Amino acid sequence: MADYLSSYSSSKIAHVAREKEEKRSQERRRSLMYLIAEFLREQGIKKEKINRNLRKPADVRPTELAKGEPLPKVNNVQAAADNEPNLGITVTPVFQSSGNSEHVNVSAVNEEVAHFAKERILKPIGNLYQLGTEWRDMADTISRDIVMTDLNVHWDDIEGLKECKSLLKEATVYPMKYPELFGGKLAPWQGILLYGPPGTGKTMLAKAVATECKITFFNISSTSIVSKWRGDSEKLVRILFDLAEHHAPAVIFIDEADWVVGSHADVTSSNCTDPARRFRAELLARMDGLVSSKNRILLLAATNSPWELDAALLRRLEKRILVDLPDVRSRFEFLRSYVHVDLLQDKDFFELVQKTEGYSCADLKLICKEAWMMQLRPIWQMLEENKIVRGEIGKIHHGAISKLNYLQIAFDRIKPTSKHIADMYKQWKEKFGAS
Repeated sequence: MADYLSSYSSSKIAHVAREKEEKRSQERRRSLMYLIAEFLREQGIKKEKINRNLRKPADVRPTELAKGEPLPKVNNVQAAADNEPNLGITVTPVFQSSGNSEHVNVSAVNEEVAHFAKERILKPIGNLYQLGTEWRDMADTISRDIVMTDLNVHWDDIEGLKECKSLLKEATVYPMKYPELFGGKLAPWQGILLYGPPGTGKTMLAKAVATECKITFFNISSTSIVSKWRGDSEKLVRILFDLAEHHAPAVIFIDEADWVVGSHADVTSSNCTDPARRFRAELLARMDGLVSSKNRILLLAATNSPWELDAALLRRLEKRILVDLPDVRSRFEFLRSYVHVDLLQDKDFFELVQKTEGYSCADLKLICKEAWMMQLRPIWQMLEENKIVRGEIGKIHHGAISKLNYLQIAFDRIKPTSKHIADMYKQWKEKFGAS
């Protein structure tokens, strides 16, 4: 038994040491990639220049080789090889390259460069938290919520919501883009709340902010900063804001904010536990620290139930933007992207658009999906019965909803999910004076 425990202890120690070494290696690689990216950015080297340097060198004509002229030096490695003494060693490649292998390799490198340009290289955590500690492990966990890729969602990709996009652009993009216009007592908004019925595009607006601002974007949910272990939630909140300051300028996006700090977490409530009070106090204290912070950090929250938010949290979300149900023009622009162009000339189509009042964009998408499935069913049947082959699908399939009756049937089947509570958001807006 003693030998077994000794063996188990030795294997556990070796496993922990191996994990620490792997983390050190990952940190070194991350630091190296960040230093390379910063160097290229300082030198002004762009992707086009990198691609141009990776192109295949010009071919040398046989007549030039016959004259005994030296081969062109491709890079510094080739130049160094020419200066090395010839020891009579012949190196034969293991895999014989084909005629177009070099072109394929260059294309693969160009694709890697394009992918590298889309990825965000984060500044290493460095000495913010000591490697191998509990705080460092939590920091690595929070770092996974940083959006690393380009979401590629722009303002023009969101149909309608013209006023919402204008207000959000003024509150997020312009302070980051023109910081000289915001200073002193007229500091930019530190907290923004997006509220409205479900399916109206609050998350899409947040994605547009992440794309347009081109800064560090933390996508935080309740599972990111709420832990079942005592004291860990407060630590995660502190680490989140520390990382935001470290990677500033940054945006912290909290989706479903009412689940994080809602009225159910009020300290005056008898149902509020001590961990909930401490978590709430830490979060609100860190949000107060945003105002005095020299770094540019913005807190962006979204909720379907603004009346459930804690009053203290609501005070810190200075700018409140209502993302309401789409109007008739927005509904028309949304539906026209799913239907065939011939339906846009149909009078009944405009009447159908008028009837969709109270439908959110998510509801309209469900209507289009239902109509799309009805349009595909005859094609599936013909394919299963071998009446047509797959190569003939293009002759009968237009790639869009081509019959209005499919939309009408789908409209009768799918009912709006938020029409009955739309007035509640307007009343809340009048009560709190939100935008």
